[in-house]
Amino acid sequence: MRDPVVATGPRAPRGSLVSHAVADWARATPDRTALAEQGGRRRTYAELDVRTDRLANALLAHGIRPGDRIAVWLGNRVEYLETYLACAKAGLVVVPVNIRFTAEEARFLLEDSGARALVHEGSVAPRVDELGVDLPLCVDVDGAGEPFARFLEAGASVTPPEPDPDDLLVIGYTSGTTGFPKGAELTHRSITHLGLTNALSCRYGLGSVQVFGLSLSFTATVPAHVLPHLAVGGTTVLMEQWDTERVVSQIAAHRADFVIVPGPAIPEFADVVEADPASVRSLRSALHSASKAPPEHLERLVEVIGPRLVEGWGMTENSGGLLTATTERDYVDAVPGIFSSVGRAVPGTAVTVVDEAGEPLPHDGSTVGQLVATTGSAARGYWRRPEASDATFGGGRYRTGDLGTVSPDGYVSVVDRRTDLIVSGGMNVYPSEIERVLAGIDGVVECAVVGAPHERWGHTPVAFVVAPGRTVPELLAHCRRSLAGYKLPTRIEVRDALPRNASGKIVRGALAASLPSSD
Repeated sequence: MRDPVVATGPRAPRGSLVSHAVADWARATPDRTALAEQGGRRRTYAELDVRTDRLANALLAHGIRPGDRIAVWLGNRVEYLETYLACAKAGLVVVPVNIRFTAEEARFLLEDSGARALVHEGSVAPRVDELGVDLPLCVDVDGAGEPFARFLEAGASVTPPEPDPDDLLVIGYTSGTTGFPKGAELTHRSITHLGLTNALSCRYGLGSVQVFGLSLSFTATVPAHVLPHLAVGGTTVLMEQWDTERVVSQIAAHRADFVIVPGPAIPEFADVVEADPASVRSLRSALHSASKAPPEHLERLVEVIGPRLVEGWGMTENSGGLLTATTERDYVDAVPGIFSSVGRAVPGTAVTVVDEAGEPLPHDGSTVGQLVATTGSAARGYWRRPEASDATFGGGRYRTGDLGTVSPDGYVSVVDRRTDLIVSGGMNVYPSEIERVLAGIDGVVECAVVGAPHERWGHTPVAFVVAPGRTVPELLAHCRRSLAGYKLPTRIEVRDALPRNASGKIVRGALAASLPSSD
């Protein structure tokens, strides 16, 4: 049920939205619901403020110091946001760990970030036992080890000294060409900027209510959508996982203003809403997120919900949020090609297209080049990777690695999400990461992974392997021990050799062309 929002808003921002929003709204609307779980648990702004103060001080009392990294391995539950906000208040750095990661994948994040604490839930406890990482502090929110309730209550209910806006808040990992993830350094300032632009671009206003069916453990989701909702005194209703009919029923029950619809779910979402249009009458906007959707799916969604669709282009390196977005007017005016576009640059952001030498290319809607952005929400660099940081963020410009066009009116179209990136069911799958795992198997001479078209998931990974004497079941079994389920190749083809060009490089295009149209 929607809670009232009083006329008195929080005082002017003091530099760090993340550290201040909860406390400000706790004074303005203490009894308003900030977070609610599908199962019934909830936190008011007043409760969230007190609990996060206590948790922040409890972490500091256990020898954790400002700037230390705290790994968070939790699913969709209020404790995830409490831990996140406590870190923001204490000047600690959140390292999100995908809830679906294997122990091997999680281990790399903890070791690379130098995490000094891990907050996790009981469902991943067996994987935590496999980590083999020596941590000064490990807290299980479900009671094993250091009980969460007792740990929290031991903290003082005072606000810790606030961090500097340019301090790190999040290290969000995203893979690169080596196959090992890179940690995008997101600061309080970059996330604050992103929160303001995302609130405008996604069209949610004061007191917005969102039904949230994605995973909090995805790096982008909290800074891009949960923290901005807290900034506007809103409410986030947490679903355990995406279920189209349940999401729609929760929109109706909470009279929600905003929802994120993952690409694979668009057709089903449109069908469910078409059967009961009144269920989403309260929605101000619906953001399509994650995997690229066919234009016909987006057009179908607009036929059902009208111009409330927000289509955009964003990534972890932009603090998780949008660089571009469509507007209501784009659909009302039926802008030509709008269903193949990701809209125009959001407020405070400029997007240009450049050639391989970095020289500007014309904004004519047809000249393809690398898309480059200038924005206050870009990461400051990659954790402990100065060369990659300079190549991507040097000179104050974010070189996205995506290829696309910009029209004379500023509409951006993305031709390739990234050179090798596979977006499968809204999840980023990096071929180099799968290749690293395969290459570590005895007997594998060489391998390459490409994306295969898939009717539901958009694309799925397919591996081509040169491995005399090895069988496909053996290769898949090894992958299952090292990779999350969504990263597993849907097919492995064992070949005598892989195609190469004159420079000796594997021709991925030839491998992709050998695949059928769907998998």
